[in-house]
Parts: sequence; C-alpha cells; structure tokens
Amino acid sequence: MADMHREAVSARLREMARLLAQRGFVSKGVDMSSAAVSTRLRSMASLSDLCRRLAPIGQRLR
Repeated sequence: MADMHREAVSARLREMARLLAQRGFVSKGVDMSSAAVSTRLRSMASLSDLCRRLAPIGQRLR
C-alpha cells in the first residue's frame, strides 16, 4: 500500500513533475492545491476499490 502521508504524496508528485519535465511535457493548468489533489486521490481510491469488487463478479460471468 502506498504511503499517503502529506510528505510522501508531495514527494511523489514532485518526482512525477520532474520526470515529465525531462520528457518535454508542459503544465496543463491542473489544480494542484492540496484540496484538489486530495479529491483526486479519494476518487482514485474509490475507483480502485470498485475494480477490486467487480473483478470476482467478472470472473463468475465467464
């Protein structure tokens, strides 16, 4: 499980920004405020949970 403490999340975001900048990507104006990032992380966690719950159902449908 990923470390979700503020410092760890910030470090991962900074590293991703650095790697993207190296590859020539430019900022697209995505809101990076702590509230916006937290909302996106909660959404991703919910989607991951949904996928974990749906996987066994998909297996049974085969």
